[in-house]
Amino acid sequence: MPIRNSLPRSQSRFVEMFSNERQHYRLNEVCKIITDGTHQPPEFVSCGIPFIFVSNIVNNEISYNTEKYITQETYNSLIVRTPIEMGDIILSTVGSYGHPAVVKNNKKFLFQRHIAYLKPKHEIVDSDFLHSALLSSNVQQQIDRQVKGIAQKTLNLSAIKQLVVPIPKILEQRKFARLKNHIDKSKLSTENSRKMIQNVIKYREK
Repeated sequence: MPIRNSLPRSQSRFVEMFSNERQHYRLNEVCKIITDGTHQPPEFVSCGIPFIFVSNIVNNEISYNTEKYITQETYNSLIVRTPIEMGDIILSTVGSYGHPAVVKNNKKFLFQRHIAYLKPKHEIVDSDFLHSALLSSNVQQQIDRQVKGIAQKTLNLSAIKQLVVPIPKILEQRKFARLKNHIDKSKLSTENSRKMIQNVIKYREK
């Protein structure tokens, strides 16, 4: 089961703004594609295009720090099934399930079958909004109810497609997305400042 920490500021604002939203849709109504990564382990090489696992979804963001790589040829054959673009979302489905991450750049990568792939319909839903919706307590509770298995909890694609999320007007979603990005940048700036201060203190203590 995912670890449920206290709500970050952006998630608190999400609750404030959309907890009473009347318009709700299933994920398969607001996404063009919902599938998962390759089921056949590809041939790995020492360097090339990153191949990521559930462990590469860190703090609901994608970490490309991996020891597994594939060739351009392998990438070309597999990307047809999961045509990854900026704004798409991946979601962990096994073990530490229910953690989403937005694809924020054009860096090439592929992923295993324990990660689901969501391609939002951008005319209906904003990626950053959907990311926060997936992290909301309501959707996380739906996920907890739908997982199967005992030793290894698994969230099936059929269950993901039926998850119900609030979908306000697109302008409201984008307004929230701008607010979320502002909060995230402020948090990053604060963390960087704290690290700089800690480094200065360590230097002076030498």
